[in-house]
Amino acid sequence: MARTARRLPKTFGPCFDNPVPICVERLSINPVRSIARKPSPSVLSLSKDSTGAHQQLSKQAPLRIIVATFAIICALLSWNSHGAAQATKARLVELSAFDFDTKHPERKQFGALTLMGAFQLNSKDKRFGGLSGLSIGTDGKLYAVSDRGYWLSAKMVSDSDGALRDLVDWQIAPMLTPAKVPVTGSLSDAEALTRAHDGSFLVAFEGMHRIWRYNGPPHGFESAPTPIAVPAALSRAPSNGGLEGLTALPDGRLLALTEEFANPDGSFKGWLLDGNQFAELSYSPAKSFRVTDCAALKNGDILVLERRYVPFGVLSARLTIVDGKTVKPGAKLSGKELLKIEPPLVTENFEGLAVQETAAGPMIYLVSDDNYNPFQETLLLQFLLTDRPH
Repeated sequence: MARTARRLPKTFGPCFDNPVPICVERLSINPVRSIARKPSPSVLSLSKDSTGAHQQLSKQAPLRIIVATFAIICALLSWNSHGAAQATKARLVELSAFDFDTKHPERKQFGALTLMGAFQLNSKDKRFGGLSGLSIGTDGKLYAVSDRGYWLSAKMVSDSDGALRDLVDWQIAPMLTPAKVPVTGSLSDAEALTRAHDGSFLVAFEGMHRIWRYNGPPHGFESAPTPIAVPAALSRAPSNGGLEGLTALPDGRLLALTEEFANPDGSFKGWLLDGNQFAELSYSPAKSFRVTDCAALKNGDILVLERRYVPFGVLSARLTIVDGKTVKPGAKLSGKELLKIEPPLVTENFEGLAVQETAAGPMIYLVSDDNYNPFQETLLLQFLLTDRPH
């Protein structure tokens, strides 16, 4: 899924990203001017020997001043370098804004969606990457899970209109098993994340297909999960094509959609989960596309993120909306397209979707999975759904 670099992003963040250099010129001392002073009478009264000693000390004074000045400058430079290094170390992830529409950089309107922000996320932390599921916690923070079994969270800094400006106070921690040990191997592939009505987080995994419930903030990262009952048929899903979309509906049920667990008619299996009761349904993405996530709106409509991957080709994605009234047992669901991400729009492997209900309307977040591949990128898009298609 590699894609070559195509831009020089505009990085912004706290002021320590560009430390102010020390002005050495202002610290310099003129040794000649420092010693060229009129001698006092006591000096003039010295004997020839003492005068010679004084003259010897006077000859050493410029050197001492130069050495002292150099030491001061080195100390200040070292302090500044150390302070900048500490500040940079404290910032785990950097955000860089980029132009989503490379042909029309000023474009903000995409049908019913208003672009609020587009960012590239970069980190030197080897745990960062592979973001496959996205959600908003009860504490208002942005949460994500990676397909190597890590939790991530960050505080969102937004303008008065809700536009995202920064993500700060990042935390990364391993996801735990019911035995409270970090997930490893086939247990680590977290692919979907949603917040339940009680504030807890539900995570869907591939490999060993399952759904686990974790505590919500502030102790979710340290909590041992509780397994959620899933249909027995899920065990037959492809190892890398199981649950990719998971969302809590307004009535408390869960909607779970698979990526590649195909039906004979070309649609893909999904279920409505209500405790220990499971009702099968299906979802039909656009041709060559597959489901990578879903999220419910408060009115019951469902947003579905689809991705098309062509080996050695260009990635593309679709965001669709499904009428909530059609989400019933046995339904054959399909969505109405809200957005298609293809050139000249910046494309990537978009896998995570989250919705934040605001006074202005639903705020939608999309995140890409870089697969821990240095040739791919972690991109975060923010849209406001300003109109509902009919």
